[in-house]
Amino acid sequence: MKQFKLRAAVLCLMTALITTSFSQGATTQQSQANSKLGDLLKKGDDLYKASKFKDAIEAYREALAQDPSNDQAISYIGYSYNKLHDNEQSRIWMKKRLELPGQTPSRKAQILTDITLLYWDEAHMDIAGRVAAGGKTLKPEDTLPARKLLADGIESGQKAVAIAPRSVKAFNLLNLLYRESAANEADSATRDQLLTRADEALRKSVEFFEAVPQQPSNDIWVVPTLSVINGTGMGQGVRFGVATKKTSSDALKDVKEGAAVIEVVVGRDGKVRLPRLLVGLGKLGDAALAAARQWEFEPTTFEGHTVQVIETISFPVK
Repeated sequence: MKQFKLRAAVLCLMTALITTSFSQGATTQQSQANSKLGDLLKKGDDLYKASKFKDAIEAYREALAQDPSNDQAISYIGYSYNKLHDNEQSRIWMKKRLELPGQTPSRKAQILTDITLLYWDEAHMDIAGRVAAGGKTLKPEDTLPARKLLADGIESGQKAVAIAPRSVKAFNLLNLLYRESAANEADSATRDQLLTRADEALRKSVEFFEAVPQQPSNDIWVVPTLSVINGTGMGQGVRFGVATKKTSSDALKDVKEGAAVIEVVVGRDGKVRLPRLLVGLGKLGDAALAAARQWEFEPTTFEGHTVQVIETISFPVK
């Protein structure tokens, strides 16, 4: 009986030692995996900060091999594709974030708002570029892809405000999406409906924006915004600010011929932000971008409230 008890005790001890050893090994492996994941995320972050976006994507993909649900890796793959001007891939990866378990409602609203911005920006740049190049009477078939993007953007924006009903940015983007859709709508009744929805969304954006003390932000789309591109009527409540400071006449003197069109976002203070080239290449484009940055405007108002405005500056060169 004593021998049996001794053997049982030895067996229990061996089992405990094996279990402890296995647990320690598993902990060590987990620690190593966490360390490798952290290293890969840091590598991706460093490459992203260095504007090496393709290399950053590869590093983040390696991180996902360690942790397929890593929100940081997925989000920065999306941001990297956006920096590479691949909006479609950027949207795909942003949508992957929505599917991750444990995302809070506020995080989902933020992701949906970012997706909404991607839809608007791609559609807007396509249409604005065509208009700036001389296509003021665009055929319906020319704008079909852009109109599909606008419709998808409106759907995404509506989902965002359903979760975050006081989101300045989401309502601001809905306003821009409705306005852009109206500019490309042939039916007058539908166009009027879209402009009415745009005004309603902009009013909400203004209301929520002005209700909270504003802190400086790098995200310009949290500021209520109008767009004059495409020449769509804006109603009686809009007063556009005229240019008060323009580029000197010799700013493009080294460029011999051609013309350039620059899209700018004019802030509530009248300063030019985010100049983007719509028409013009090479030295002409570079000179026009530099010249556009020097312009200043009177503030633009919507129903008496100061807002940002998106407009274009043309530079004819003789």
